[in-house]
Amino acid sequence: MIEMITRFYRQLFNLIDFTKLDLITFFIFACLSLFGLLAVATASLAFSDSISGYPLNFFTKQLFHFLLGLLIMFFVITIPMAFWEKIDRWLLSLGLFSLLLVFVPGIGTEVNGANRWIRISGFSLQPSEIMKFIIIIYTSGYCVRRLRDIQSHWFAFFKPSVLVIIVVSLILLQPDLGTSTVIFGTVLGILFVAGVQMRQFLLVIGIGFLGTLALIYFVPWRWERIISFMNPWEDPYGSGYQLTLSLMSFARGNWFGVGIGEGLMKMGYLPDAHTDFIFAVIVEEMGLVTGIVILSLLFGLCFRTFYLARQALSRNLHFCFFVGYGVAILIALHTFINIGVATGLLPTKGLTLPFISYGGTHVLVMCALVGLVLRLDYETKLAMPAVNISRRA
Repeated sequence: MIEMITRFYRQLFNLIDFTKLDLITFFIFACLSLFGLLAVATASLAFSDSISGYPLNFFTKQLFHFLLGLLIMFFVITIPMAFWEKIDRWLLSLGLFSLLLVFVPGIGTEVNGANRWIRISGFSLQPSEIMKFIIIIYTSGYCVRRLRDIQSHWFAFFKPSVLVIIVVSLILLQPDLGTSTVIFGTVLGILFVAGVQMRQFLLVIGIGFLGTLALIYFVPWRWERIISFMNPWEDPYGSGYQLTLSLMSFARGNWFGVGIGEGLMKMGYLPDAHTDFIFAVIVEEMGLVTGIVILSLLFGLCFRTFYLARQALSRNLHFCFFVGYGVAILIALHTFINIGVATGLLPTKGLTLPFISYGGTHVLVMCALVGLVLRLDYETKLAMPAVNISRRA
């Protein structure tokens, strides 16, 4: 089996000149991934030991997912962008089907009251994570096909809006407000750079905002999170528990941290220390300076992707342009929400920090997205220079 996989990838590598790949993007990705492995190793020690008796259990799994993600990334690099553009509607259908599978008894898996996973042959997958990849591909393909209509006709904007509402609704039923927000924002971002009329854009934003308020107000536990977010110290052992401990982690870490492995909050105090609140553990143990470095790398990756997307646009590679912007917007939203929650700027919701937090499907999808970015830049370098002016891009 290993020999077959090796032969397969050797043949794939012959299809592409890897010297033309963007080394800056890959370097940032590698640094973030290594930071993530270190952070997961130290943040999950106590929790991993308590449930498996092996302190490095989560680190071992994360390392496996990262290595598998590298294979997926290199596989994506070898696939022409035209292929993704051609199958975008099939991918969307497959994604919607997988979102429905989480509610099927025997296939969908419930963890902590949430139906977000499907189990196939012993492996667990999170369809909402895969949908992040799919929705970028589909929306980008749609914008290429209907670019002129999107800029002038209301119905062309209405169709993807309805589709994203369906996707978001299925994810909200799991329930997963954080992922829903990221997907909704990513689609709107791609449509915005495609040149959608401003009044239509603001209308959909308004509908999304009112819908979010309704979801929060009519669901008691979400409303409690809003109240505790405004003043977490009012109920530090109840609804404000996670946020107060997260803030205490930042206070303990100061500029340079208490030392790797020496953090206190991860020792059974701060819930989700290796996932949603991993940034708090990083700052506690490695200091605010390290936290700033990680944020700089994340937003550096976003800006680099924006730049590569603009380069693709200058060569009339519209699909590459939209995909690049979609990836950058998604990573930026993910980062902003995760850090906002950890620092008390936003109400508490479950959302991982890209490339850093523990998560199997999350790691695989992020690697695949980086593969898309590297591929679009590769095709840009092969294309003949051209000029294209976009209204907002």
